[in-house]
Amino acid sequence: MPSVRLLPLFCLLLVLLGCATPTTAPPPSESLYERLGGQAGVSELMGRTLTLAAADPRTRRTFEGIKLKALQESLTEQICALAGGGCRYQGETMTRVHKDLRIKPSEFDAFVEMLRQEIDHSGIDSRAKNELLRLLAPMKQAIVSP
Repeated sequence: MPSVRLLPLFCLLLVLLGCATPTTAPPPSESLYERLGGQAGVSELMGRTLTLAAADPRTRRTFEGIKLKALQESLTEQICALAGGGCRYQGETMTRVHKDLRIKPSEFDAFVEMLRQEIDHSGIDSRAKNELLRLLAPMKQAIVSP
């Protein structure tokens, strides 16, 4: 009977396949915050974007008299909280912070354009970029004046 003679070979094949199967679970996926470069990456991204926005004629007036370093730290903390970095944002609400600034839709859109440009220059992949922009998009309503 040929099938009885193949049984030991079949059992050996199963054992070898079992040895080849990894015994450890795959590592957990990184948070968006980690994929953005963590604290250093997000802080650098925010710093470059704010520097551009403070100098750009389309958005400059919004940043006049603003301490960019403090704003950079606040935005970094906020993105850390939003993107799963384990931070707790303790700043003001977007509505309260932007209430008297009278930010126009065109100013908001120009800032987002600069942020997208800086994300692209930083080497962050498009999936992480889109995830971040989706997290930030709902803030437009609180930032832009009616």
